[in-house]
Amino acid sequence: MSRSRRVVISGYYGFSNAGDDAVLSAIVAGLKSCAESVDITVLSASPDATGRTYGVHAIPRTSIADVSNAIRHCDLFISGGGSLLQDATSLLSLIYYLGTIWLARLFRRKVMILGQGIGPLRSPVSRFMTKMALNGVNLITVRDTESAELLRSIGVCTPTVRVTADPTLALSPCSPDHAMSLLAGAGIGHGDDVIAVALRDWPEYDGLAERFHEAFAAISHELPAKLLLITMHTPDDAVFSARVAHGTDCVVQPGQWTPDELLGVLGQCKFVVGMRLHALIFAASVGVPCIGISYDPKVESFLDAIGQSKITLPEVVAGELATQVVDAWHRRDALASILAERVPIMREAARENIRLALELLDT
Repeated sequence: MSRSRRVVISGYYGFSNAGDDAVLSAIVAGLKSCAESVDITVLSASPDATGRTYGVHAIPRTSIADVSNAIRHCDLFISGGGSLLQDATSLLSLIYYLGTIWLARLFRRKVMILGQGIGPLRSPVSRFMTKMALNGVNLITVRDTESAELLRSIGVCTPTVRVTADPTLALSPCSPDHAMSLLAGAGIGHGDDVIAVALRDWPEYDGLAERFHEAFAAISHELPAKLLLITMHTPDDAVFSARVAHGTDCVVQPGQWTPDELLGVLGQCKFVVGMRLHALIFAASVGVPCIGISYDPKVESFLDAIGQSKITLPEVVAGELATQVVDAWHRRDALASILAERVPIMREAARENIRLALELLDT
């Protein structure tokens, strides 16, 4: 009997971030459903929890010995998805992810960059390091054309750069009954219209929580819908959402929901207001119209791709959020029609990530 093929996956895993957890869930589920025999190892900040949740072998992402041993003996090293190759978070973060790619190349392993959003790469050093690391990998798939253009502009000449889509678009939601039970646990009745809201703090703007508070208090008064503030990154988003909701009729998500539960809950909503990219991706995936709060080019790029409304943070600070949300709410049928046209194509592109990974694994 031939041995299982070994795959190592690197990403922002084990940090209680629903978007990145969804990416991992999509990759693992895709590999397991399509490959007859595959042994998956994940580099994680919380290896025990990651192993239990996804049924994989997980190791500490900062253990040089464990990481080196896993990569040395793998058949395919996957870096992705999410926004790993960027220096907005920190240069050290970029060095870590490029370092794992270099290590896989050093051991002459097959390397795939899977469904990532590349950039920003603000410094010349970041662009040079990224170019040197990626020129020589076997396959690169990116989730948008802007990422592909950035790679070409910095000199990545790998002929196998392909534009696919975010892997999470291939995920399935939990059952409607389970989603309704989660909404009931949040105090939302079966017949209530719901607007889901996914926020994050952005320290560059003072008083952002107060501006959101004012806007959602006005929206609650204006629209016949309950506002549910969901948590994409624990505990930061929960703390920020509690500040925003204090003294309003907004409901804050109780506890922590898994990616498929978040997908299921959003599928029961009428509209989504999202600042977190993956909240917008989840909304699109289940066909729910949305307005995105753009704080980063990746958010604006995705909103353009799915034809949905957007507002910038300066406009939020200027007090325009409530007006724009109410306007988009009244246009939600038209926005939903655009999603119905565009998302199936993107979902098929998301599945292409796994097909290409398996082709690489089999060669």
